[in-house]
Amino acid sequence: MATITVTEPTTFPALILSTDIAGFNSANGYFGANANANTLLNVTCLQDVTVTNGTGIFSWTDFCSASINKVTTPSDNEISTNIVIDPNVFFGVSGAVASSAKQLGVSGISNDRVEVAFRFQLNDPTANATPDANVYCYTGVGYISSVAPTVSPDAPVWVSPLTIAVNGDLTAFKS
Repeated sequence: MATITVTEPTTFPALILSTDIAGFNSANGYFGANANANTLLNVTCLQDVTVTNGTGIFSWTDFCSASINKVTTPSDNEISTNIVIDPNVFFGVSGAVASSAKQLGVSGISNDRVEVAFRFQLNDPTANATPDANVYCYTGVGYISSVAPTVSPDAPVWVSPLTIAVNGDLTAFKS
């Protein structure tokens, strides 16, 4: 049986964000010619991840059938995770390209309601403009929500939930 493994330090999941929606190709996870280490935001240190493809179902009954009839409705897709807060990832990096994901950080992207292109890589931590070979990915565009940093005396590391509410389709592929 084949599996997708995630073991530190070589094959952990990564979420890569870009504010350059126009240059993004969700079919192959390519961020575009302007994407580089000074624009892309690599959100690592994920604690857990859930990818939800919520295709809705509308059901009805009528007098023509003894069974319930069903038809699909549009999907409501999202990626949910919890992140360990890294100051550069969460608050952004000064000196990065203006208005880029790397300059805004997770908090700025969420606070400013900036739509982002994303590539969630199941088994590769690199933040390249294109994914490495044999990497399983989900891509799309959406908005970051549900950011809520928390800390406590018995868990003294800042963590935060993070949800990407996908705007449109969620694309899955293997590079």
